[in-house]
Amino acid sequence: MTDPMNRTLSIILFCLMPIAAYCAEGKKLAITIDDLPVASATPVSVDEKREITEKILSALRDRDAQAVGFVNEDKLLEDGGIDANVALLEAWLDDGMELGNHTFGHVGMHETELSAMKAAVLKGEPISRWLSERADRPYRYFRHPFTQTGDSIEEQFAFESFLAAHGYTVAPFTIEHTDYLFSCIYDHLAAGEDPGMDRTALVAEYMQHLGDAIDAFETMSDDLFGRPIPQIWLIHANRINAATLSDSLELFKSRGYEFVTLKEALEDPAYATMAGPSKRYGPSWLLRWARSMRIRPSVFGQPDPSETVMNAFRNSCQ
Repeated sequence: MTDPMNRTLSIILFCLMPIAAYCAEGKKLAITIDDLPVASATPVSVDEKREITEKILSALRDRDAQAVGFVNEDKLLEDGGIDANVALLEAWLDDGMELGNHTFGHVGMHETELSAMKAAVLKGEPISRWLSERADRPYRYFRHPFTQTGDSIEEQFAFESFLAAHGYTVAPFTIEHTDYLFSCIYDHLAAGEDPGMDRTALVAEYMQHLGDAIDAFETMSDDLFGRPIPQIWLIHANRINAATLSDSLELFKSRGYEFVTLKEALEDPAYATMAGPSKRYGPSWLLRWARSMRIRPSVFGQPDPSETVMNAFRNSCQ
C-alpha cells in the first residue's frame, strides 16, 4: 500500500504544474475504434460492412465527435472485396476521422517475435498511410493488438523505439468494457443462432456494463491522480457498436463528458506516467499506472459481465 502522504503529495504536485488547468477541467473522452474495417465472429457481407460503417460514422457525426480507427490491413485483402473495403476506410477519412495502424494480421506481442512485430507494423500501413496522406489527414498512431506491449521492459522499449522512428505514437486506452465478448454473442444472434438470450436483453446488459465500467475507471482516475483525467475509450468496429454507439455516446454526455481528439487527451500530464510492459494481458493504462506508481486502487477495472451474458458467451463463442 502506498503511503497516503506520498499519494497526496503526488496529487498536489500535479496540480501545481504550469498545466494546472487540467486539474480544474471537466470530464473529457477520446474515442478509439479497433479492427477496421469491420470485426465479426460470423460472416459479414460487403453490404453489411457498409451499413455497420455508416451507423458508426453517423453516431459520431451526430455528436460532433472525432475518432481514430485502427486498421488491420489484412482485412482489406478479400478476393473481390479490396475496392469495397478500401472505400470503407475512405468513408472514415471523408467524415474527418483518422486512421491508425493495428498491424497486418492482428498479431500480439506476447506470442510474436520482435522482428515479426516490426514486420507486421510495416506491412499494416501502406494503404492506410496512402489514403490518409491523400486526404490530408494525419497518420500517426499505433494500437497494439490485444493491447500487449511486451514481456519485458527491454522488449517494450525496443518496439516503442521502432514505432517512434517510423512516426508512430502509441495509443493507450483507459476505458474498456469487454465489448468483444458481447459482440461475439451479438454476431451469433445476427446469424440466426440461439445463445440463450435475445438481442434486446443483450443490448440492455451491454449498456449497463458500459455504465459500470465508466464508474470503475472514473474511480481509478480519482485514486491515482485525484481528478478526472481525459479518458480514452477502446471499442471495436462491429455490429453491436453500430447498433448502440449513439446511445453509448449519449450516456457519456449525460455523465458530463466532452468529446475530444486523441491528440488532445494525450496532452494531459497523466499520460506521461510510466506504464510498464503488459506481458500476456493488456489491461487499462490506469491499471498499468497503478503498478508503476505503487498505488493500490480501490477498484481494478470494470466488473465481469453477468452470469447470463457469460453463459450466452459460452453457448455461442467457446
